[in-house]
Amino acid sequence: MRNWLAILVFGLLAAGSPANSESLTVSKVDLPVDPADKPFCVSLPEDGKLIAFQSARAGGYGRLDIWLARFENGRWSEPYNAGPGINTDIHEADAKFSPDGATMVVLRSADLRKSTQIYISHLLDGKWTEAEPIGLPVSPPDTIEYGALLSRDGKRLYFGSNREGGHGGMDLYFSDRTGDKWSQPVNLGPVINTKENEADLALSRDGNTIIFPSKRADSIAGSTDLYVTRSANGAWLPVENLGPRVNTPGTDTCPWLGYDGHTLYLNTDWDGLLQGKKGPSLVWKIHYSKGF
Repeated sequence: MRNWLAILVFGLLAAGSPANSESLTVSKVDLPVDPADKPFCVSLPEDGKLIAFQSARAGGYGRLDIWLARFENGRWSEPYNAGPGINTDIHEADAKFSPDGATMVVLRSADLRKSTQIYISHLLDGKWTEAEPIGLPVSPPDTIEYGALLSRDGKRLYFGSNREGGHGGMDLYFSDRTGDKWSQPVNLGPVINTKENEADLALSRDGNTIIFPSKRADSIAGSTDLYVTRSANGAWLPVENLGPRVNTPGTDTCPWLGYDGHTLYLNTDWDGLLQGKKGPSLVWKIHYSKGF
């Protein structure tokens, strides 16, 4: 099977002028794992040579573990466990790298539907340190946090939460760090958050674009789609559906924006993405010439 499945060229701004055209390339991320292992929610550092994902594959420390693979000789290596600094005998999920690949934000939970806690680990001498809880006020007990990730400078943490005071079940928030203390989380507001669940997000390298999964009135086939909003003059602009170039009739989730600014990773259960049918949720990437 060919690695690339679709190349779409759209939005010609000047007919016959390749310099002014936009191109979008869709391909599967060929992690050497069985689809039954359910690889979800990838992230990559800036050099793109390491990938993290969650999976319940055999050989881990607990239920869901964080697994890593390296890009070597044009392909992804056999995945290896991130180790006991990160993984335990319960769930570890949704790992997010810092740009340099030396910091990882990860979720830990005995029951992902009841509560989760945000942890941070650092890479020292080739091993991940014992992950430490970020604690209050960001990650209180008896709440669910998903999709936690750091801004490029490490001074802001974005995440989804079902804490009280939001607009719906799960809302998107941010918290700022001063020294070793995190501020009281701030809701991203009703432009982004709805009465439905907004639980995960991807952030552009400049921090001015957020892509997140949601189920809304304009979602394709009534399923979860990916949406985008951009910041202008300190406010988030109205949310837009990324449309059928990206979204499918299936469940599209777990976005991650590569640090090149042009690559979007996601999970979808629409096998073959644009040309497919319902299947296992696999990891895909979309390269957009103009950038996200």
